[in-house]
Amino acid sequence: MGYDEDKKLTIYGDSLAECKQKLSDLYGHNWKIIDQENKTVPYGLFKMRKKMQKVVTYVVEHHNVYNSGSGYGDVLSEEERLERNKQQILQAQQDVFMKAQINQMSQTLEEMRKDMNKKLEGMQSVSGEKHPTITKIAELLGQNEFTYNYIQMIEEKIKATFPLDQLDDFKLVQRYVVDWIGESISIAPEKVFRPPHVIIIVGPTGVGKTTTIAKLASNTILDARANGQPKPELCIITIDTMRVGALEQISRFGEILGKNVMKAESSTDVLKIYDQYKDHTDFIFIDTSGYSPNDSSHIAEMKNILDVDGLNADVYLSITGSTKASDLNVILRNYEPMAYESVIITKADETKQIGNVISVLYEKHKSISYITDGQQVPHNIRRATVVDILKSLNGFDIDRIHIEDKFGEK
Repeated sequence: MGYDEDKKLTIYGDSLAECKQKLSDLYGHNWKIIDQENKTVPYGLFKMRKKMQKVVTYVVEHHNVYNSGSGYGDVLSEEERLERNKQQILQAQQDVFMKAQINQMSQTLEEMRKDMNKKLEGMQSVSGEKHPTITKIAELLGQNEFTYNYIQMIEEKIKATFPLDQLDDFKLVQRYVVDWIGESISIAPEKVFRPPHVIIIVGPTGVGKTTTIAKLASNTILDARANGQPKPELCIITIDTMRVGALEQISRFGEILGKNVMKAESSTDVLKIYDQYKDHTDFIFIDTSGYSPNDSSHIAEMKNILDVDGLNADVYLSITGSTKASDLNVILRNYEPMAYESVIITKADETKQIGNVISVLYEKHKSISYITDGQQVPHNIRRATVVDILKSLNGFDIDRIHIEDKFGEK
């Protein structure tokens, strides 16, 4: 036996030691290295990457006996051994390819599972269309003039709450949506004030501030009479110097109540009147000028007039129910310096949709105190309640017993 120097073979490895181990695995001790070098070779499934490897040139003994590991010794010719090695390499490559295919298939199946879950949750159909129930709810909200952002919020809550089989139950979804609308409405609690309770109403021109002042003042007397309490002492002040006939209008209301209306043009005037009446008056009502929400200079002047130490006023922003959402945003923002705590929705009888108001107040985190729905004094004003507001929604099938139980006064 000897080595055939003319039949040179090569083997690759990350190191010389690895190459030797491979040769030992293939030929036992019947091999001899005749050359070695470092070489950059392609690797990977598609041979797209390269790395540095040790390339060993070697020869083997003639008539090598190969032990396959099965317990049988097989005498292989050089051609048979090369063919066997070729088949082993091909098998290894096929194993790698199959593993890659299995991994790819697993990823595809996982993506399909996630996609199916989305469909089962009713988020979107394959065509990208919304579930009919979500579409119908969005249309009802739009008819009530809820804002786009508010409608999107409700849609997301629906998707997160209902699986597909429950989405098909429109009445169930609708009931939840009405509840969510009710939960988004903040009602200002009635506060207890030490006399005098100073009440100021601010807001744009034409929202009915003077009439609302008259209604609130009249109702303090009616409420006291209904509860068997002494008639409260009232003081009415107007700082409205802009509107023609403003003083005459509020004065007529004062005459009905048996009270003179005092005019103030500066913070000094307000302070003087306050000091004069604070010790023997239960309520002080202050009517203000109506300015465009964009008239920042006049709003600042009004704030200065009302900036009186010790006044501790309860300030309401008056807005009409028919005001567009975009305008409401401007009004609420630009009257913010007046430090109003809640709003009064006026002229609710002039509109059938107040989703705009609900949406904007929810987004601005503002509460509602009163709602007015007519010109009659002292009537057409009431404390706001979630139940009344929900009952005014158009197109929704309102379960009155349910909303009374959930949102009614306890």
